[in-house]
Amino acid sequence: MSDNKNEQVIVAFFDSTIAADDAIRDLQAWDKASDEIKLGAIGTISKEKGKVKTHVGRKTGKGAAVGTVIGIIAAILSGGLTLIGGVLVGGAGGGIVGAFMKKSTHLNKDEIDQIGKELDAGRVAVVVTCDEHEVAPTRQQLISAGGKVRNYTVPQEAFTEAAKAVEGADKAAVEQKPAEVVTAALDEASEAASAPAEREPKAS
Repeated sequence: MSDNKNEQVIVAFFDSTIAADDAIRDLQAWDKASDEIKLGAIGTISKEKGKVKTHVGRKTGKGAAVGTVIGIIAAILSGGLTLIGGVLVGGAGGGIVGAFMKKSTHLNKDEIDQIGKELDAGRVAVVVTCDEHEVAPTRQQLISAGGKVRNYTVPQEAFTEAAKAVEGADKAAVEQKPAEVVTAALDEASEAASAPAEREPKAS
């Protein structure tokens, strides 16, 4: 059975939203039918008119881990972050992303740039987090559905360090549910960045 570390990230690219949705439905049905496989939430990343679009069905438990990974990828691909001295800084949630990337050696800036190239080509990325024993069968399911699959190891330390970078975060929450803390902070930063700027009142 799963030890629920969620340190494995699988990204599968599909040629269209329809193909990605079909693959997700098949994956969810397979997941539900298996006692040994419990994947939790599944997320997607795509690009529309040059803008990164993301979706995560549920952002608690395993969904929070998916939400964090997708949020980190989206933040970097949105172009609001700069790599200085090996650390990503600037833009919405830059400190959080930088802290995450220091500990994430497999899902690094170069790999995320490669993900961006797939999205630029019109493909849709399906993102799943899982435990090590779930990687091989989950990869096979996504390959069978027509996906071009990559997988990465993202240690829990990456989530914890990123959570520590969240201003005002509750210490107990950082230790017990770091992915949920990071996901919530990235969502807030993303909403703030996309909100229309308030116009200053004209002088009378």
